[in-house]
Amino acid sequence: MATTAYLAFEPDDAEAARSVAAELESHGWAVIRSGPEHRVQDKLGSLVQAVGGAAIVVVLASTAAQESAWIRREVAAALNNGRSIIVVRTADLPADSWINQTLDAASFIDLRRGARSEVLAQIVDRARTAAGRGRVIAMLNIKGGVGKTVLAANLFAAAHLADKRAISFIDLDPQHNLTQYFLSPGERNRIRDRNHTLYGILNARGDHALASNDFGAIAVPLNRARRGKGPNFELVAGDERLFEFTLDTRADRDKAEAFTRFRALVSALRARSDAVIIDSNPCATFLTRLAITTSDHIVAPVRPEKYSLTGLNMLEHVVREVRGRPLRPEEFSVLLNGVNDRTRSGETGDADTLTRAEINNAPFFGAALLPDEVPYSAVLRSTPTDRFAANPINVTAMMRVGGRPAKEALARAAAAILRRAAP
Repeated sequence: MATTAYLAFEPDDAEAARSVAAELESHGWAVIRSGPEHRVQDKLGSLVQAVGGAAIVVVLASTAAQESAWIRREVAAALNNGRSIIVVRTADLPADSWINQTLDAASFIDLRRGARSEVLAQIVDRARTAAGRGRVIAMLNIKGGVGKTVLAANLFAAAHLADKRAISFIDLDPQHNLTQYFLSPGERNRIRDRNHTLYGILNARGDHALASNDFGAIAVPLNRARRGKGPNFELVAGDERLFEFTLDTRADRDKAEAFTRFRALVSALRARSDAVIIDSNPCATFLTRLAITTSDHIVAPVRPEKYSLTGLNMLEHVVREVRGRPLRPEEFSVLLNGVNDRTRSGETGDADTLTRAEINNAPFFGAALLPDEVPYSAVLRSTPTDRFAANPINVTAMMRVGGRPAKEALARAAAAILRRAAP
């Protein structure tokens, strides 16, 4: 099946667009060209759907593109839907142009001297690389208390241990519970003193800003293996100062720069990992927007209890608002966590059955509910003690939980999520 590319251009660049489209199509890509059928003022939803449904977006950057409101909309739709953007420059641009300021000018492909074969080949290579990279999975639920963080750690530890998957975590929650789960207080302090937390990524200026060429090097190896010696299992640590980005006190410029830098971090990690797992805060803030706009797939853990569907409905509304379009079922997974919990007084398995039925009967979520479930375990509700932190991967419930069924359930659920997230 052909992989789809959306080609955004203005009529002045039609000849270059024909050459780029023909080259992509000759290598198996299905190309959607921007045109009158998409650029209709009262049907912006169809434009967002077309951009959001593509694997990559190729933008022809020129003076006409710089002045085009439609190119701006197409780029915004690509950014909000986490699509990889390949910029092909067909003419000189002012240094202060919005294209240069919004996208990574250093990565632009130069087509100013015509559609030479080596340049067209570079576009195809970049497209293949962008489409073939690891998937980005956001662990999200607007409702708290669903076990999201501990479940994220153990699901993807299972994928790493059982299936040899390379995994990168990003702790995007100001409470940084994932960081505390994996790292001892001493190691957290050392990382923070070196400014090697996500806070340094999101700050583009000032004493805490981290140089962009250091982004790929700040992840902490959690399996204590040397990088390159087997699949990585690593964490970009969070810290409590991330709360600054949940408030409205940050200037728009700060947020725009944080958005661009976060995308660069995700790009660096996904180039070397099978999956990048973003653990986000359980509310709708700027940080939630970062997770939604960079993710290929969203996993919503749910505990069998009253109001579970309310949290899912809230999450679906937030994602729709951010992406500007309805969420497709294949972009979303609902995972029941904590089934067969006999500690629930008087409920036995009724809550499991009722919650499952309620989600299955929901118009959208029924298609997203995974058949694989994670059974209740006290270990999955706890955090490790500091004395185990010398080898953090060994304190995950995947390693410590007593029964084989729980370990196998984690491995099956992780495999199911990665299958659904696959392109």
